[in-house]
Amino acid sequence: MGRATPRVVTLGGGHGQAVVLQALRRLECEITAVISVADDGGCSGKLRQELGMPPPGDLRRCLSALAKSPELARRFELRLEEPGFEGRSVGNLALAGVFRETGSLQQAVDWAGERLGCVGRVVPVSESPGVLVVYDAELGRVEGESNVERRDVVPMVAAVHGALRANPIAIDAIRCADLIVMGPGSFYTSTLSVITTGEVAQRVCESQAEKLLIANLLAEGRQTQGFIDTDYLRVLSDHLTIASGGETTRVHLLAHRAPRAAEGSFSEEPLSDGARHLVAPLASPSVGLHDPDLLADALSEFFGLERRSAPESRLPTERERTSALEIEARLRASLDPET
Repeated sequence: MGRATPRVVTLGGGHGQAVVLQALRRLECEITAVISVADDGGCSGKLRQELGMPPPGDLRRCLSALAKSPELARRFELRLEEPGFEGRSVGNLALAGVFRETGSLQQAVDWAGERLGCVGRVVPVSESPGVLVVYDAELGRVEGESNVERRDVVPMVAAVHGALRANPIAIDAIRCADLIVMGPGSFYTSTLSVITTGEVAQRVCESQAEKLLIANLLAEGRQTQGFIDTDYLRVLSDHLTIASGGETTRVHLLAHRAPRAAEGSFSEEPLSDGARHLVAPLASPSVGLHDPDLLADALSEFFGLERRSAPESRLPTERERTSALEIEARLRASLDPET
């Protein structure tokens, strides 16, 4: 891609982004994950209401995906069952504790990333919590990610309100990127949520990076019912144009296709404006989700990202064990209901 170590930026949230990051950590690249702040349900929604902080859940998953030690990642994902914690995760509470002290979610994420030994950087798309707003032909305006999912709307257009200014770190990463990867994941509530926050869409359109959308494997209720691969690209491109004030950009599409012996594993065909429709086996047969190894193979094949010489996952060092204990001690001291 022209640079000794390519810079890759991912845009999205939730489980889909975690899988992309697990794929990218297998490749030689600098990773920046730019994550949605519009979640308003579950533990993240409660912390958002209690502390006025952007939701930490998607950020936590991405930190765990990039942690060098599987054991540290497991501890970060651990849910506490003690009275007063209501099954909340160690990671969410640790991020909330640092946020309460510093007032900055980015500082909290960087604090956790350093202690987890993350192989990339995780960046909230904004330091302010956003509100996802979609417009449905029958229901009209529907506010809030949880409402969008619960009411099973058919969105015509989506946008994030409230988080009016994007995180400057996210904008700088987009500007300097060699490859920008959008999706997979909840299409309206994660992927489009990020690109319609602040000036993100405009900066994506202006960036000289290659851009890629990874299509989802399955439809999400009525939101994407009947979608074929190119429908994801069409809707994404429409939202980039609307949110950027009329700009356009070329976005490649990567989609799953079961391997065919006569054709080989990888193939592509041209789309408009020089974009490519890339197809490869991407699905994990056991869980029906994208497989990190297969996704890494596809990114290596189509974009020239080299495989790392050896996996960097390992047992935690003594220093990392100390970091894990520090994370747990901090969250208990700062958020214990008795204090």
